[in-house]
Amino acid sequence: MWKWISIAIIVVILLVLAILLSRIRLKLDIAKHDNDDRARLEIRFLYGLIKINYDIPAILIAGLKKGLLYRLDRNKNIHKTDASVDSGNIDAEKIKRFTHDVRVLLKETEALNRWLRHTLAHVTMSKMEWSTNISLADAAYTATSTGILWGLKATLVGFASSFVRMNCKPKLFVVPYWVDRLRFTTTLTCEANVSLGYLMFSMLTLAYRIWRVPGGPEAWKRVFSKKPIQHEG
Repeated sequence: MWKWISIAIIVVILLVLAILLSRIRLKLDIAKHDNDDRARLEIRFLYGLIKINYDIPAILIAGLKKGLLYRLDRNKNIHKTDASVDSGNIDAEKIKRFTHDVRVLLKETEALNRWLRHTLAHVTMSKMEWSTNISLADAAYTATSTGILWGLKATLVGFASSFVRMNCKPKLFVVPYWVDRLRFTTTLTCEANVSLGYLMFSMLTLAYRIWRVPGGPEAWKRVFSKKPIQHEG
């Protein structure tokens, strides 16, 4: 009897260790070909036994007055709603509301910045490929924009590498289109992973930091339930 109980306990312990030592693998694919926009996040964990695909809203520039338009096809997402397609615009008011929500969360959580940096430091980037083709319908403008894009990509990759572990050499390409019309295409593929055990520990740490601040849980609930928050005087 005790022999089987001991074996069962050992099996459970080994199973828990196997789960905690497993890694969550993330793959982000973004593609823009003229007016065709696609973005998808793939999440795999428990050694690939569970896989989740999430379609990210495609963002289109509609002008300064209308802001940014987004469109999301929900058919392949894990959480489906009655509407298979969602769309809207990101205007100045929504950006202002988002900025205010961020300030609220920073205030109502103990050292949220430090927690975020520590969590990202445990994320390992294993692949990054970013290719862009551009034409501004003029050879001189196209050449200038190519150089600007090179600098912008290098800056963004350098900024990202200061937060996550880069376990790969990023492959960056900028290719000019020598045609007499406007063209812009770009594809970005990133793969990263993080320990499931550490991520669970990080979430518990975040919950502790939220509860340490009076009113912290209520603030988070207010923000993520989309309820209006009174602006501070």
